[in-house]
Amino acid sequence: MLSCVRSLSIALLGAPRTEVDGQPLVVDTRKATAALAFLAVTGHTHTRAVIATLLWPEADPERSRSALRRTLSTLRSALGAERLISDRLTVGLNLDGAVFDLAEFRRVAADPAAGIDALSGAVALHRDELLAGFALRDSVEFDDWQRGAQETVRRERASALDRLTELLAQEGRFDEAIAAARQRLALDSLHEPTHRRLIDLCARAGRRGDALVQYRECVRVLDRELGVAPLSETTDLYNAINGGAAPAATVSEPAAPAAELALVGRSRELARLLGAHTAAREHGALVVIEGESGVGKTRLAQEALAAIADRGGRILAAHPHPGEQGLAYGVIAALLREAIGADLESVEETSRADAARLLPELGPPPPGSLDEPGVRLRFLEAISRLILAAFGEVPGVVWIDDLQWCDPASLDALAYLARRLESRPVLLLGARRTDEPDPQRIYARFAEPGERLALGRLSRADVISLALQSGLDEPAADRVFRESEGLPLFVAELLAPGLEASGAGGGVRAAFEARLDAVSEASAQVLSAAALIGRTFDADTLRLASGRSEEEVATALEELGARGVILERDAAYDFGHERLRAITEERIGLARRRLLHRRIAQALQSARADPAIVAGHLELSGDDAAAALAHVAAGEHARSLFAPLEAVAHFEAAIALGHPAAAELQEAIGDLHTLRGAYGDALAAYGAAAAHEDDGAAGRLEHKLGGVHERRGEWELAERHYEDALALGAQEAVVQCDRSRVAWRRGEVELARTLGFEALALAEDSGAVAAAAQANNILGLLGCGRDYLERSLELSSRLADPGVRVAALNNLARDHAASGDLGAAEALLREALEQCAREGDLHHEAALRNNLADVLHKAGRGDQAMEELKRAVSAFAAIGGEGDELYPGVWSLAEW
Repeated sequence: MLSCVRSLSIALLGAPRTEVDGQPLVVDTRKATAALAFLAVTGHTHTRAVIATLLWPEADPERSRSALRRTLSTLRSALGAERLISDRLTVGLNLDGAVFDLAEFRRVAADPAAGIDALSGAVALHRDELLAGFALRDSVEFDDWQRGAQETVRRERASALDRLTELLAQEGRFDEAIAAARQRLALDSLHEPTHRRLIDLCARAGRRGDALVQYRECVRVLDRELGVAPLSETTDLYNAINGGAAPAATVSEPAAPAAELALVGRSRELARLLGAHTAAREHGALVVIEGESGVGKTRLAQEALAAIADRGGRILAAHPHPGEQGLAYGVIAALLREAIGADLESVEETSRADAARLLPELGPPPPGSLDEPGVRLRFLEAISRLILAAFGEVPGVVWIDDLQWCDPASLDALAYLARRLESRPVLLLGARRTDEPDPQRIYARFAEPGERLALGRLSRADVISLALQSGLDEPAADRVFRESEGLPLFVAELLAPGLEASGAGGGVRAAFEARLDAVSEASAQVLSAAALIGRTFDADTLRLASGRSEEEVATALEELGARGVILERDAAYDFGHERLRAITEERIGLARRRLLHRRIAQALQSARADPAIVAGHLELSGDDAAAALAHVAAGEHARSLFAPLEAVAHFEAAIALGHPAAAELQEAIGDLHTLRGAYGDALAAYGAAAAHEDDGAAGRLEHKLGGVHERRGEWELAERHYEDALALGAQEAVVQCDRSRVAWRRGEVELARTLGFEALALAEDSGAVAAAAQANNILGLLGCGRDYLERSLELSSRLADPGVRVAALNNLARDHAASGDLGAAEALLREALEQCAREGDLHHEAALRNNLADVLHKAGRGDQAMEELKRAVSAFAAIGGEGDELYPGVWSLAEW
């Protein structure tokens, strides 16, 4: 009964205040206040799991549930059991009879008949923004929710102030209307319609001087924040008030987008695509459409996809964009979102944690990174399974346009997916520009196992036929062919309605520019921000970046879509073609470009976008210091996802931008190059690190330089660097282990054993577990007995670094193989390979696979042996030479 319920007053429009029975709510934790605010603002019950994840995102499920139970107990004691309603699964807040400022505000704001008094009272409830000054330092998830809720309430408050201002103005209460409009402007100083309204209100109130001051303030803030002048309608209003003549407004009709021409000259290619889709019912297929920019790759694919959709096939699509190659697994994240859709609860538990590395909405990702034992393979398997699970019995399509802009990590994952298609009814379809460089053959290697479909330009007969169908005469049709040179994109642009007469005569660029010139002033400003976002953009990011209001952005998107400048894709937008975006970007001055990039970076940071994208915009904004920090964050993120090429690129960018820890970053770059077998690059990076670093790190860097030379089989150089490392203070026991191994490789077995025992004594005296594990491994390698290898394996289990354990497993496996115990040898080598995945060392992986191939061959399993040997040879070849110089020593690695 309500009479038993304690009185409750909640005020969240400002610093949070809660009273129970007229007394301030007393709780001993900010999490209790956060839980109360979340339940009150959302206004409905939530599962315990949702609230626990919101408040304790970093804790494991058991700890977060336990903490939630304690917090709810505190709240229940303070509010009363009748107010906090909970059971084993859900929690809710009973607000019957309670006084809640946000609920009261929303009740009035939602009433279309609310008058001046009601609206004035409602907006007066806002002491500040929602939950002003409140935050949870250890919960990014709660911060994100709070930020989103604040933005929603801010918009609702702005709408109420707009209505109040209009009602006051209608009654001639101009001073009050001006005060309300100023409150509205305080919420968004870039809202030009409010600037206009204030200028008009001041003039109607007889305060002409204030009106002119307001116009100058509008000019100042738009120039400072956006680098633009006010819209013509604002300037016209100012001119009218100032006594000048306002120019007549002109409205241009939307120009039609480029014509959707009939698909000609592609019947054979279309048949091949549809045939590949049909064949995919029995076994999956990979097809890559290749050709120069504008040759019609996307159009051909769209024609095929439309036919496939008519057959009932599902299509998952991703569209990489220029500048996104540093966004590790960006394309895969987009495909996963399409595959899963809104039904997040349907994701099977075994895949949820792995997918959460890319989709935060699935919950907290598992601890650790992708370089831990077996994690990367499990990760690739999980995302492949989730993508393939999206398709039913009818063959579906995974479609990736513009593969040349796909990040290397996503290409690796797509290659993994391609190898899983054999028994799945899925066509993996991509398109790639051949006029974009591929120096490392990343895209070429991806396409190698599949079918390549090369597109050429249209013939003269095809272009003439299209032009005649569009209503041109033969001379004009011939001019279209000469101007377009048979490139389908240019043909379509030159045949767009309204451009037959002028577009073809002025050339293709003139046709593009004519379409952009027809865009209204406000839409052009919005379009500039869109061009610099450089990726698929959503309305919210565009609003924050452009500084235009929600209504202005919505109107601009409608106009730009009608003109064919942008395309809508679900809840996002993209340019109709990259050339339209490029021309728009060319038209933006340097100063405004930097301002927009700064605003885009701020918008993306607020949305917690990938640091790689944020770093790019900060760099283009001219804020080198902030960009350098963002590049380091992006590099660490890429390294955690085992995307070494992206990580190196970000670390190098940070150094170029003047990051103060250049030596540490160069060393990290050297480590990444070493693991991927790029030894020349590793030596250069370590050398650069040594040039920047203080004497304290010199020994460590010399040691790493020696390790790279040893991997290349350059024993003398390795020994020289190891000696220098000792002289510079490197850890003696570890260096002596490496010197022992180099002596053994040079055939100096007695010296090797002497150095090995010396290393073991040093390690045991100092209690250095890692050094002791390495020393035991070396002595086992030198034939001093299997006990040393087993001791090395036991010690390595205490270490976070898997490198020593991999070496011990490998050497112990070879010892078992030599004694004829092939089963034990295989088991040890497979464990070593799993551990090696954690380390990410391609050279060691190649050696392990080669050793495993030998064991399998001796066991009479020829096919399996050949498979491992092929993989070993492929890996060795990838790291075996640099330029014209070969290093045969890399192929001899079998034990270390």
